[in-house]
Amino acid sequence: MKDYNKLAEEIITEPEFRVGGFVYKHVKEAKSDALVSIQSAVDRMSDLYDLERDDIGQISNIILDKLKNN
Repeated sequence: MKDYNKLAEEIITEPEFRVGGFVYKHVKEAKSDALVSIQSAVDRMSDLYDLERDDIGQISNIILDKLKNN
């Protein structure tokens, strides 16, 4: 069983999620649906992190919560 929290912690260190990154801007500036931009970024990284389609939504929700609470 995959540890989604651990995977989210690893993925959130990628450039897209850091200050100034694509996803970070979408979440902080509320330009569009932040979850969609997170899912898009996580989907692009699915090969790198060996993610299945079912994993993307769960991990994206965890990342969204973490970004909103920071």
